[in-house]
Amino acid sequence: MKILLVNDDGINSERLHFAYDVLSNYGDVVLVAPKYEQSGKSSSITIGKIPYEKVKDNQYAVIGTPADCVSFGLHALEYVPDIVVSGINKGFNIGIDTLYSGTVGAALQAHYFGFKAVAFSGDVSSMNNLKKYFEEVFKKIINEDLLSHDYILNINFPQDKFTTSKGIKDTNLHYVKTDLKGELTDKYFIPKRKVIKSVLPLDSDVYAFKNGYISITKLSLQ
Repeated sequence: MKILLVNDDGINSERLHFAYDVLSNYGDVVLVAPKYEQSGKSSSITIGKIPYEKVKDNQYAVIGTPADCVSFGLHALEYVPDIVVSGINKGFNIGIDTLYSGTVGAALQAHYFGFKAVAFSGDVSSMNNLKKYFEEVFKKIINEDLLSHDYILNINFPQDKFTTSKGIKDTNLHYVKTDLKGELTDKYFIPKRKVIKSVLPLDSDVYAFKNGYISITKLSLQ
Protein backbone atom coordinates (compact mmCIF):
# COMPACT_ATOMS: atom_id res chain seq x y z
CA MET A 1 0.00 0.00 0.00
CA LYS A 2 1.22 3.51 -0.84
CA ILE A 3 0.21 6.24 1.63
CA LEU A 4 0.62 10.01 1.41
CA LEU A 5 0.52 11.47 4.95
CA VAL A 6 -0.14 15.19 5.47
CA ASN A 7 -1.40 17.44 8.27
CA ASP A 8 -2.04 21.05 9.28
CA ASP A 9 -0.30 21.13 12.69
CA GLY A 10 3.15 21.14 11.12
CA ILE A 11 6.14 18.90 10.48
CA ASN A 12 7.04 18.64 14.19
CA SER A 13 3.62 17.42 15.34
CA GLU A 14 3.88 14.45 17.70
CA ARG A 15 0.58 13.15 16.36
CA LEU A 16 1.83 13.29 12.78
CA HIS A 17 4.86 11.16 13.61
CA PHE A 18 2.77 8.75 15.68
CA ALA A 19 0.59 8.24 12.61
CA TYR A 20 3.68 7.85 10.43
CA ASP A 21 5.07 5.09 12.66
CA VAL A 22 1.78 3.18 12.67
CA LEU A 23 1.10 3.58 8.96
CA SER A 24 4.63 2.46 8.09
CA ASN A 25 3.56 -1.03 9.18
CA TYR A 26 1.05 -1.08 6.34
CA GLY A 27 3.15 0.06 3.41
CA ASP A 28 5.23 2.83 1.88
CA VAL A 29 4.57 6.22 3.51
CA VAL A 30 5.56 9.61 2.10
CA LEU A 31 5.13 12.44 4.61
CA VAL A 32 4.57 16.03 3.48
CA ALA A 33 3.68 18.58 6.15
CA PRO A 34 3.72 22.36 6.58
CA LYS A 35 6.90 23.70 8.10
CA TYR A 36 4.76 25.92 10.32
CA GLU A 37 1.33 25.32 11.85
CA GLN A 38 -1.49 25.93 9.36
CA SER A 39 -4.63 25.28 11.41
CA GLY A 40 -7.82 26.86 10.12
CA LYS A 41 -6.58 27.14 6.53
CA SER A 42 -9.35 24.98 5.06
CA SER A 43 -8.45 24.18 1.41
CA SER A 44 -6.57 27.43 0.80
CA ILE A 45 -3.57 27.31 -1.53
CA THR A 46 -0.43 29.37 -2.04
CA ILE A 47 -0.29 31.48 -5.20
CA GLY A 48 3.16 31.36 -6.73
CA LYS A 49 6.32 29.56 -5.66
CA ILE A 50 6.18 27.18 -2.71
CA PRO A 51 9.47 26.66 -0.84
CA TYR A 52 10.18 23.20 0.58
CA GLU A 53 12.83 21.26 2.49
CA LYS A 54 13.67 17.57 2.39
CA VAL A 55 13.80 16.56 6.05
CA LYS A 56 14.86 12.97 5.47
CA ASP A 57 14.03 10.17 3.06
CA ASN A 58 10.33 10.38 2.13
CA GLN A 59 9.71 13.31 4.50
CA TYR A 60 9.27 16.91 3.34
CA ALA A 61 8.42 20.25 4.96
CA VAL A 62 6.52 22.70 2.77
CA ILE A 63 6.24 26.41 3.49
CA GLY A 64 2.60 26.44 2.53
CA THR A 65 -0.84 25.18 3.42
CA PRO A 66 -2.14 21.64 4.01
CA ALA A 67 -3.68 21.65 0.52
CA ASP A 68 -0.26 22.70 -0.84
CA CYS A 69 1.22 19.64 0.86
CA VAL A 70 -1.19 17.38 -1.00
CA SER A 71 -0.40 19.08 -4.31
CA PHE A 72 3.33 18.80 -3.59
CA GLY A 73 3.10 15.08 -2.88
CA LEU A 74 0.93 14.28 -5.88
CA HIS A 75 2.34 16.62 -8.49
CA ALA A 76 5.87 17.64 -7.45
CA LEU A 77 6.97 14.25 -6.15
CA GLU A 78 4.66 12.50 -8.65
CA TYR A 79 3.71 10.09 -5.89
CA VAL A 80 0.60 8.03 -6.67
CA PRO A 81 -0.83 6.85 -3.33
CA ASP A 82 -3.57 4.33 -2.69
CA ILE A 83 -4.75 6.58 0.13
CA VAL A 84 -4.11 10.09 1.42
CA VAL A 85 -4.19 10.35 5.22
CA SER A 86 -4.56 13.78 6.82
CA GLY A 87 -3.82 14.25 10.53
CA ILE A 88 -3.92 13.26 13.23
CA ASN A 89 -5.22 16.71 14.11
CA LYS A 90 -4.78 18.33 17.51
CA GLY A 91 -8.43 19.15 18.10
CA PHE A 92 -11.75 17.88 16.84
CA ASN A 93 -13.20 18.55 13.39
CA ILE A 94 -16.95 18.21 13.59
CA GLY A 95 -19.90 20.29 12.47
CA ILE A 96 -19.13 23.74 11.11
CA ASP A 97 -15.45 23.38 12.06
CA THR A 98 -15.00 21.00 9.12
CA LEU A 99 -15.50 24.05 6.87
CA TYR A 100 -12.44 25.77 8.33
CA SER A 101 -10.26 22.75 9.05
CA GLY A 102 -6.91 22.45 7.30
CA THR A 103 -6.96 18.73 8.13
CA VAL A 104 -10.26 18.19 6.34
CA GLY A 105 -9.25 20.70 3.65
CA ALA A 106 -6.18 18.62 2.76
CA ALA A 107 -8.28 15.47 2.45
CA LEU A 108 -10.76 17.31 0.22
CA GLN A 109 -7.87 18.51 -1.96
CA ALA A 110 -6.87 14.89 -2.47
CA HIS A 111 -10.51 14.03 -3.19
CA TYR A 112 -10.63 16.80 -5.79
CA PHE A 113 -7.65 15.26 -7.58
CA GLY A 114 -9.33 11.85 -7.62
CA PHE A 115 -7.62 10.11 -4.70
CA LYS A 116 -9.17 8.26 -1.78
CA ALA A 117 -8.64 10.20 1.45
CA VAL A 118 -9.34 10.17 5.17
CA ALA A 119 -8.95 12.84 7.87
CA PHE A 120 -8.27 11.96 11.52
CA SER A 121 -8.78 14.25 14.52
CA GLY A 122 -8.64 13.87 18.30
CA ASP A 123 -8.75 15.63 21.64
CA VAL A 124 -6.60 18.75 21.87
CA SER A 125 -5.57 18.02 25.46
CA SER A 126 -4.01 14.56 25.13
CA MET A 127 -3.46 11.60 22.83
CA ASN A 128 -4.92 8.82 24.98
CA ASN A 129 -7.86 7.74 22.84
CA LEU A 130 -6.26 8.33 19.46
CA LYS A 131 -3.36 6.12 20.56
CA LYS A 132 -5.83 3.45 21.68
CA TYR A 133 -7.97 3.45 18.58
CA PHE A 134 -6.06 4.86 15.60
CA GLU A 135 -4.72 1.55 14.31
CA GLU A 136 -8.00 -0.26 15.00
CA VAL A 137 -9.96 2.29 12.98
CA PHE A 138 -7.40 2.36 10.15
CA LYS A 139 -7.54 -1.44 9.88
CA LYS A 140 -11.35 -1.30 9.81
CA ILE A 141 -11.24 1.22 6.96
CA ILE A 142 -8.91 -0.97 4.93
CA ASN A 143 -10.44 -4.37 5.76
CA GLU A 144 -14.01 -3.23 5.14
CA ASP A 145 -13.08 -1.22 2.02
CA LEU A 146 -14.69 1.96 3.37
CA LEU A 147 -12.67 4.33 1.20
CA SER A 148 -14.16 5.75 -1.97
CA HIS A 149 -13.49 8.15 -4.80
CA ASP A 150 -16.96 9.61 -4.12
CA TYR A 151 -16.23 11.03 -0.65
CA ILE A 152 -13.63 11.40 2.08
CA LEU A 153 -13.93 9.95 5.56
CA ASN A 154 -13.76 12.41 8.45
CA ILE A 155 -12.94 10.55 11.65
CA ASN A 156 -12.96 11.90 15.20
CA PHE A 157 -11.81 9.92 18.23
CA PRO A 158 -13.66 10.26 21.56
CA GLN A 159 -12.88 13.03 23.99
CA ASP A 160 -10.27 11.83 26.46
CA LYS A 161 -12.68 12.33 29.36
CA PHE A 162 -14.16 9.07 28.09
CA THR A 163 -11.63 6.44 29.14
CA THR A 164 -12.99 3.97 26.58
CA SER A 165 -14.90 4.37 23.35
CA LYS A 166 -18.57 3.43 23.28
CA GLY A 167 -18.03 2.16 19.74
CA ILE A 168 -17.86 3.38 16.18
CA LYS A 169 -20.78 5.32 14.71
CA ASP A 170 -21.43 6.16 11.08
CA THR A 171 -22.50 9.77 11.38
CA ASN A 172 -23.73 12.75 9.41
CA LEU A 173 -22.34 16.26 9.52
CA HIS A 174 -24.40 18.50 11.80
CA TYR A 175 -24.07 22.26 11.94
CA VAL A 176 -24.93 23.40 15.45
CA LYS A 177 -26.14 26.99 15.72
CA THR A 178 -23.70 29.48 17.23
CA ASP A 179 -23.86 33.05 18.41
CA LEU A 180 -20.76 34.90 17.24
CA LYS A 181 -19.92 38.02 19.16
CA GLY A 182 -16.65 39.56 20.16
CA GLU A 183 -14.62 42.29 21.70
CA LEU A 184 -13.40 45.26 19.66
CA THR A 185 -10.24 46.99 20.91
CA ASP A 186 -8.26 49.80 19.32
CA LYS A 187 -6.31 47.32 17.20
CA TYR A 188 -8.03 43.94 17.36
CA PHE A 189 -11.34 42.17 16.93
CA ILE A 190 -11.45 39.21 19.32
CA PRO A 191 -14.18 36.78 18.18
CA LYS A 192 -16.11 34.86 20.81
CA ARG A 193 -18.33 32.00 19.74
CA LYS A 194 -21.06 30.55 21.91
CA VAL A 195 -22.90 27.36 20.95
CA ILE A 196 -26.69 27.62 21.11
CA LYS A 197 -28.02 24.50 22.82
CA SER A 198 -30.33 22.32 20.74
CA VAL A 199 -31.49 18.73 20.41
CA LEU A 200 -28.84 16.79 18.53
CA PRO A 201 -29.72 14.13 15.95
CA LEU A 202 -28.60 10.73 17.21
CA ASP A 203 -26.78 10.08 13.94
CA SER A 204 -24.80 13.34 14.03
CA ASP A 205 -21.07 13.76 14.45
CA VAL A 206 -21.71 16.24 17.26
CA TYR A 207 -23.82 13.69 19.18
CA ALA A 208 -21.03 11.13 18.82
CA PHE A 209 -18.51 13.70 20.08
CA LYS A 210 -20.59 14.52 23.15
CA ASN A 211 -21.30 10.88 24.02
CA GLY A 212 -17.96 9.11 23.67
CA TYR A 213 -18.14 7.49 20.25
CA ILE A 214 -15.68 7.31 17.38
CA SER A 215 -17.44 9.04 14.50
CA ILE A 216 -16.97 8.32 10.81
CA THR A 217 -18.56 10.92 8.55
CA LYS A 218 -18.60 10.93 4.78
CA LEU A 219 -17.89 14.33 3.20
CA SER A 220 -17.82 15.27 -0.46
CA LEU A 221 -17.21 18.25 -2.69
CA GLN A 222 -20.44 17.48 -4.54
